[in-house]
Amino acid sequence: MAPVYLLLGEEVLLREEFVSRLLSTLLPPGMETLNLDILSGGEATSADIASRCRTIPACAPRRLVLLKEADRLRSEVWDATVAYLDAPSPTTCLICVADKLEHGHRGLKRIEEVGKVLRFALPRDAEGRERQCQQWMRQRARQQGKSLTPEAERLLLTLQGPDLLRLSQEVDKLCLFVGERQEIDPEAVEALVGQGRVRGIFELTSAVSRRDLNGALSCLRHLLERGEEPLGMLGMLARQLRLLVRAKELLAQSSPPAEISRLLGVPRPFVSEILEAADISSLPRLEQGLARLLDVDRRLKSSGGGQRLFLELAVIDLCS
Repeated sequence: MAPVYLLLGEEVLLREEFVSRLLSTLLPPGMETLNLDILSGGEATSADIASRCRTIPACAPRRLVLLKEADRLRSEVWDATVAYLDAPSPTTCLICVADKLEHGHRGLKRIEEVGKVLRFALPRDAEGRERQCQQWMRQRARQQGKSLTPEAERLLLTLQGPDLLRLSQEVDKLCLFVGERQEIDPEAVEALVGQGRVRGIFELTSAVSRRDLNGALSCLRHLLERGEEPLGMLGMLARQLRLLVRAKELLAQSSPPAEISRLLGVPRPFVSEILEAADISSLPRLEQGLARLLDVDRRLKSSGGGQRLFLELAVIDLCS
């Protein structure tokens, strides 16, 4: 056991699952109330971390201190934490969790020297993210005695984007929804998610492909009013553009609609819309659109507000 772990990355679900496994491994059952302290980086003081870490374990060989939002620690609290790590308690494991720490941050450097830094992030490239999401969905379903068909996996990605938290919620609901059936197919995904949401996403893509600005903004606003998150919508839109690229390749190979439906994971009622959109969209324009959405993704993640405006401007740009 290292005296300190730093869990870095914006994939909250992966971090939380690792923390859960670490706690169950290091703490005997029933010892959580006696030997686990949970602190928040926005509230912790200079004395909090060292004093909690130097507390003697009660009826157990070790105790744990979980520091959430470590990236919100004030400078003087980091100073005290780094000083503690010069002589950490041999019976305490300090677990720091943060979305991001700048390269060269003194806390990051010190933890790298005396403990372990673990990073939780999906691959940067879109195909890599989608592959990892599909692998993760299969594993999640398998843990509950179910299996996802490849078409169901692709449809879920189309509807939710490469967002592990949202995908986990949908896979869990689908496992309950299918009851005693072992296999989860696209029909189950459509039935659970709802035809309205499925149609709304494909209508948005179709309007963007036709450069129908009014129609695209109307679809976008309708989806946002129904509670869709701007960042999630951006991921869905980017995936739809990648589907159009793949559809153009399949059209060039003279693949029949049924085969295209299977390979893309698109419900058959919407295949004609995808093929029509692919036919009227040039490959350079699709690639430019994906580059534009990547830029908007960076802006959305770094901005404190105005996410809806950024997304609407991106749709206007795609339709121009």
